[in-house]
Amino acid sequence: MVSHGLISALLFLLVGIVYEKTGSRDIDALNGLFNPERGLPLTGTLVVIGAMASAGIPGMVGFIAEFSIFRGSFTAFPVPTLLCIMGTGLTSVYYLILLDRAFFGRLAAPVFPAPAALPTLPPVGWQDLTPPALLLVPILVFGLRPHWLSQWIVTAVDFAQP
Repeated sequence: MVSHGLISALLFLLVGIVYEKTGSRDIDALNGLFNPERGLPLTGTLVVIGAMASAGIPGMVGFIAEFSIFRGSFTAFPVPTLLCIMGTGLTSVYYLILLDRAFFGRLAAPVFPAPAALPTLPPVGWQDLTPPALLLVPILVFGLRPHWLSQWIVTAVDFAQP
């Protein structure tokens, strides 16, 4: 739950920054946001890291959460666990499609506001990037040091067992 909360909060904050700066939620209109000409390369970097954490890449808190659940459930429920592992792989595919279309897409004249010109987006200040950066720290720290978080879980689970 901690993993999901941290990663979801990070991604929602970053989507809010993208919407605030671009004024659009249309993925096809957000081509090339990673390009420095558009002004969101640091935000794009944070979205890539958030997507990696959500997809369960090792070294991030999402991997620890998914691995713990899959390891614990595989012996009792092998087929549903394998289906869930495949679902995790599909999550990675969805994130790659999003990143390709919105951040790595070709730099073309977008649909908004004038098709003839490529608008320069307002800069993203440190006030906008501080909350996502603060969420990124525990995502990486708990991913590299999972026992700092799991020690409380083990205590609670051992206490609940008869």
